[in-house]
Amino acid sequence: MSENGVVQKRERIDLQFLLHFSGTLSIQSGFPRGTVDRTVMRGLDGMPYIPASTLKGRVRDMAERVAPTLGYTNICRAPNPKFMCPERFGIDGEHCIVCRTFGAPGVSSRSGGTGLIWRDARLIASISQPLRELSESQRSEFYYSRTQAQLSRARGVSLGKHLFTSENTMEGLHFRGRVRGWMQPTKALDGGIPEGVVLLCSALKLLSFVGSGKSRGLGQCEVEFDQTIKIGERDIEMKQVLQLIDQLG
Repeated sequence: MSENGVVQKRERIDLQFLLHFSGTLSIQSGFPRGTVDRTVMRGLDGMPYIPASTLKGRVRDMAERVAPTLGYTNICRAPNPKFMCPERFGIDGEHCIVCRTFGAPGVSSRSGGTGLIWRDARLIASISQPLRELSESQRSEFYYSRTQAQLSRARGVSLGKHLFTSENTMEGLHFRGRVRGWMQPTKALDGGIPEGVVLLCSALKLLSFVGSGKSRGLGQCEVEFDQTIKIGERDIEMKQVLQLIDQLG
């Protein structure tokens, strides 16, 4: 660590967490099925899952929102590369705290950039295992459809030929997610915990919904961390990491 408190080497992290959904979930695949226009993302086993790209995008958005409130300036706004590092500051310029935590276009992990790997969030075993033992027809009852009409906000009536059906999952699901890999050097806070790790955990903790239908109450969730996070060769209590949020910025 240098005199200004910046860690001179990348840190390897391993963070695991649970996503608890109080209601139903709808992460659309973009493909229709039968009379359903918008189907839910499903794996090869027929079970719903949350894509890693969806998780990373939502958590990064939360980090971009919270960083300015903590005193950070010149925060990038994804996903347009023209408004992100290194386009804004040059390839040799210092990246903003969000890009150092989540990565930036054109900066590979081999060149010293962020190499975090986000895993798809899968149903926990206590839910997925019993469902796999069901027949395909029985498993279809795990989902339900809602038919809706698109409204004209100006006229306050439904639009013609804009009736569609969306698929949702059942309520109260629990998914396990994981983030691991290498993070760019950032300032070391108390206990030698990297600043980027604290920002990542705080943004993930603030996650309150995933998927579509937020205005209709869909996708509301709460994040629960494992007791520890692995930073380098150390197992750090998650409580200790979250207590450093007031040192950010």
